[in-house]
Amino acid sequence: MQRETLPSIETAYSWWLAALTLLIASIGFGAATCVPILLKPLSREWGASTAALALAHTFMLVGAGFGGLVFGRMHDRFGFFPLAVIGALATASGLIAASFAQGIGDLHLAFGLLVGACGQGIFFSPLTAALSQWFDRHRPLAIASAATGQSAGGLLFPPLLRIAARDLGWRAALLGFGIVAGGVLLACALAFRRMPPAGAQQHRAVVVQEWASLTHRMRIGREPHALLMSLGACLGLFNVATFLVMGHITAAGEELGATPAAAAALLSVMLGASLVTRLGTAQWGLRLGRYRVLVAASVLHVAGLLWLSFSGSYAATAIGVALIGLGFGAYLPSYAVLARELFPVSQAGRRIAEIYFLGFVAAGAGTWVGGLLRDAAGDYGLAFRFAVFAGAAGLAALLAQWRALKTV
Repeated sequence: MQRETLPSIETAYSWWLAALTLLIASIGFGAATCVPILLKPLSREWGASTAALALAHTFMLVGAGFGGLVFGRMHDRFGFFPLAVIGALATASGLIAASFAQGIGDLHLAFGLLVGACGQGIFFSPLTAALSQWFDRHRPLAIASAATGQSAGGLLFPPLLRIAARDLGWRAALLGFGIVAGGVLLACALAFRRMPPAGAQQHRAVVVQEWASLTHRMRIGREPHALLMSLGACLGLFNVATFLVMGHITAAGEELGATPAAAAALLSVMLGASLVTRLGTAQWGLRLGRYRVLVAASVLHVAGLLWLSFSGSYAATAIGVALIGLGFGAYLPSYAVLARELFPVSQAGRRIAEIYFLGFVAAGAGTWVGGLLRDAAGDYGLAFRFAVFAGAAGLAALLAQWRALKTV
């Protein structure tokens, strides 16, 4: 049986959900980047070290990883609508609670548990899996659109939040963001009350057959689960490098002498650049092969890390983070698509959550290690060189999967 013998499950409502998914992911990731954007004002108020403050972002990312595992399984069982309501309330509550934080511990709890585990844990891998159930012929594009929300949120929110913090104070900025985010996310959640089309069950049988065919084509005696973990390790190494930069590039820009708004714009450059490649990844993967696109993106990513490690000016730094963003934009959705293709649709939420769990934990480690190295060296030079090492190791590990994935 071939996929073409079945009518497509895609409708206009599928694309409406894709647009709402982009908005949800944008707001969710905007909330997740609050701590990196506000590192300097937080440090000035509390006199805390960079590493201690970076732990709030680390706990958010690790919480998102664990939350993705739990809520990914819940999505497969209960659907996405109740999770979307929980995620909206948690994100809003976390931002509002953070605005009243009296110390670093309060910040860690608000971002780790509410914004991370219950917010980003729902609005990343479960959100991606939920949208994928509304698509068949354009599923890679749908997954890419869900991941594109990170880029859109990263392009929009950093300068707005940093300017608001400069003019109103960081507490008022977080409070206002939390109120607006909660209202918009709850409104978007209502669209997921409708269940995926019944035809998805027919396509599920087709995908199971295609899954068996794919694992047979590998002909290397490796289980898909082992291959998934290998891909997760590669994603983890790249995320250590990416989120080390993402978590500290605004503070690094201010240390270069840039204004707060200009320093925050570096993160917008990075995530704005990722928007370009993220939109094209699906089509490139269909034409060139998903694994080949992933390798090319990874090479570009490492090149950007190398450039950044030798940059000494704002302009050179902007070029480096743009290259990193281009690579990040292509590699992140590629891992989700590969994970989605290795397993049947009934396991979509769980498998995407598993590979992104490893990515989230590594991302949190990257942010924290970046803070430690900054405190130890007095600047970000050593931290950025460590990011080069992590990215190069990830590329080597990915190339080692050539035999298993060259036909994917």
